[in-house]
Amino acid sequence: DFVLDEVNKILKADLFKEHNILNNLKTYNRSFALLNEENLDASRIFKKEEIRDISIKYRLRFVDSQIFKGDFPYEAVLKIKELNSTQGKDLEGFKILASPAVLKKKNSEGQILVFAPTVYGNYYLIHEWGMELKWHHKLMSFPLRNFETLGCCLIMLALITTLAIPTRHITLDREVTYWNGYRAAAFFHLLIFYSGFTTYTLFGFNKPFSGSIWDTDKDLK
Repeated sequence: DFVLDEVNKILKADLFKEHNILNNLKTYNRSFALLNEENLDASRIFKKEEIRDISIKYRLRFVDSQIFKGDFPYEAVLKIKELNSTQGKDLEGFKILASPAVLKKKNSEGQILVFAPTVYGNYYLIHEWGMELKWHHKLMSFPLRNFETLGCCLIMLALITTLAIPTRHITLDREVTYWNGYRAAAFFHLLIFYSGFTTYTLFGFNKPFSGSIWDTDKDLK
């Protein structure tokens, strides 16, 4: 088993495999600046898909570190120096995970995470600081994750509003029961109204879905 594990490590670390050559042609000259994962804390290594899921759930941005306009804490600098020393290389390509408000403002107190890329295409969490995201931040970000979540929220909003409206405000017919065709018609009218208002807001105030901007610096520079 030990021999097999060592063989697997060697095969995994071999950057010159045929199926990696085309993918890594543009990064071979920068491979010296990437972290080796063997001696790192596995709990602090994240795949890009994991970071993408977190970014979308909380409407965060995963961008190059130079986009951040604030000051990096001294603890982060010390940790990077330590990694440079233990890895025997000068690391590059640092990434920042934070909300757009934090990235735009120099004195924001929001949570900030600094990552360094590894040779396997993952990211190592070097340091984090600032106030942790509250539970309601995830809730407030849910509608703008993607088109499907927005549609679900609009349907739920229209449904709740429809159920809350008294029957006398829907129709003048006093003989109809609570469940009637008028209430169904009110639901579809409200859904159309909310959809139109939301579409106008998204385009008018430039509010794209989180899934399309999580790794871009759009509107941050």
